[in-house]
Amino acid sequence: MYIAKPTKEQLAWQDMELGVLIHYCLEIYRPDLGGDWYKTDRVRTALAPETIRPEKLDPAQWVRSAAALGAKYAVLVTNHCTGFSLWDSKVNDFSIAHTGWRGGGGDICREFIAACAKYGLKPGFYYSTGCNGYYNINDNWKWDYRSPEYQAYVKNVEAQVTELWTMYGDLFEIWFDGGIIPPEKGGPDLTPILRQHQPHAICFQGPRDWAHNTRWVGNEDGLAPENCWATTNAGEARYDGTVPDEKAGVGDPDGKYYWPAECDMPNRTHRAFGGGWAWKAGEEDLLYSTDELLDCYVRSVGRNANMLMGMAISTDGDFQDEAQFKAFGGRIRETFGMPRAFLGHPALSEGKCALSFGESVPVKYVSIREDIADGQRIRGFRILADGLPVYESACVGHRRIVPFENLSAREITVEITKDAGRASIRDVAVY
Repeated sequence: MYIAKPTKEQLAWQDMELGVLIHYCLEIYRPDLGGDWYKTDRVRTALAPETIRPEKLDPAQWVRSAAALGAKYAVLVTNHCTGFSLWDSKVNDFSIAHTGWRGGGGDICREFIAACAKYGLKPGFYYSTGCNGYYNINDNWKWDYRSPEYQAYVKNVEAQVTELWTMYGDLFEIWFDGGIIPPEKGGPDLTPILRQHQPHAICFQGPRDWAHNTRWVGNEDGLAPENCWATTNAGEARYDGTVPDEKAGVGDPDGKYYWPAECDMPNRTHRAFGGGWAWKAGEEDLLYSTDELLDCYVRSVGRNANMLMGMAISTDGDFQDEAQFKAFGGRIRETFGMPRAFLGHPALSEGKCALSFGESVPVKYVSIREDIADGQRIRGFRILADGLPVYESACVGHRRIVPFENLSAREITVEITKDAGRASIRDVAVY
């Protein structure tokens, strides 16, 4: 029986569980303009670099906020749909280096990398390959990808990602929003550049032949489906995030590719500017609450996916919602920092292992982690409290967190009810 297996890079990525996606996107400077203007060459005049004057732009403050959250990795949006670059690109002049920040010649990417090293986070870069206002490439338009116009754009994409992937050292994750048009259809040929310069990088919606891919979960709400398999099939993991898609999140337990899901969500609700991804003054009441975020954590990290929290950077250049991150990080540590009971690498008897407390105690969460180095093999499990079934489902994977209300027990048992051979449990914890 074929079972797709993770690479060591994918295993390390799944162990991170929680990351951030940092959005400093220039459309925040022109909230008066509506529609998709920022995906057109109107940005050349509406967002001329010399007009951008962030007074508090400090990438170290962004990363410090992510560390307070408890994030283990950070992905910086280096070039969003406007086409504005956060580094001193030699491909064009539409970049942070041509603003007055740091007196001109500044490089946000370099300071971000240094901040990640300081605060102990793994760094990653987002680059929009399918949409670039500066070059008048709008991913909502129909294109002849073989046309001279588009092929000229493709060469610019290849040149800019080469800069990003060669100037800043090893990257933990590289983000392709909406996936990549394959080279055989006229898109950029990125796999050779990746192999040469970033062979160990995790790629979100990367080239199909890339070994260390992850996939979109199917929504931007930070929520994985109840059973979210790390494996899937080609054609089921290529979405642009605009329309929720349950199938993308579920995957396939017998899928050909090991592409675990990443749950991205903004730190402000979708009613906020830019769907919550972009900052706007006076929208502090649209921040997600700590309770809402903890629920998303349980239904993303706790459903075999990674949670990627958006960070909406202000027009001043700072992250003004740092208190939200501190509160959420504190709640995660308070809830899951110290288990009531823990069992590591348990020996299973008839597919079961048990944690006993000696007396009846409240049980709010049961966390189960499968040993997935040889692929996902648990296909069914249940939880028993004092011998009585209280929960049953199919997928465990890297981690499954099951919440309970009004449950007390003297003993919690985890039982594997179905497997694909040689299933084992990494650990079980009760909170």
